[in-house]
Amino acid sequence: MAGLLQALVAVSEKAAEVARLCRAEEPLFRLLVAEKTGPDRNRRFLQDFKTLADVLIQEVIKHDLGTQFPELRGHIHGEESNEFRDAEGGTVTVRVCATPGHTVALLLAVLGPEQTRAAELLAEAVHREVTLGDTELAGIDPGVSPGDVGIWIDPIDSTNEFIRGCEDVVPIDGIVPGGLRSALVLVGAFDRHSGVPVLGVINEPFFQRDSQTHRY
Repeated sequence: MAGLLQALVAVSEKAAEVARLCRAEEPLFRLLVAEKTGPDRNRRFLQDFKTLADVLIQEVIKHDLGTQFPELRGHIHGEESNEFRDAEGGTVTVRVCATPGHTVALLLAVLGPEQTRAAELLAEAVHREVTLGDTELAGIDPGVSPGDVGIWIDPIDSTNEFIRGCEDVVPIDGIVPGGLRSALVLVGAFDRHSGVPVLGVINEPFFQRDSQTHRY
């Protein structure tokens, strides 16, 4: 079904927007950079903000694909647990809620009440609709049905490079071996009976910087 390929590309682009937002918006960037320094990390939960960024991207992909293709529900997997455990033994399960306001409230349970602006920025990105203008993509039929596949998500591959944000790594034969541009959103589909990979999308959130806005 052509719609499956379009959906995979669309969710990868929404995920890429969340990744870009974490580096471009000051309230989120402060949280991200704090993880590099150690003592400034959020002590409210045992996991750090970079883990939340990974998990939120993963849950956005799960939510959007499962909403569009109900037959995929229960067959979408990722490498991150979506449960955040606090020092008292309580847990918060990160997910996409029914409304932006409810998603903000859930994120504040993880980030803490002082991070309202950060939670609002993330919730806005999570609930934003992504429209693809690629007419060529619309005409491609990958030849696989959502009812026959499972999905595997690596929300931010090269997380450490994403955090460090090094922007001056020189490409080798057109491939950037490290730095911010090597951070990728990876979404793959596999035959749920045999486990054989059948389709994949690689999104490069930081592929190119706009010379006017200086944003990727």
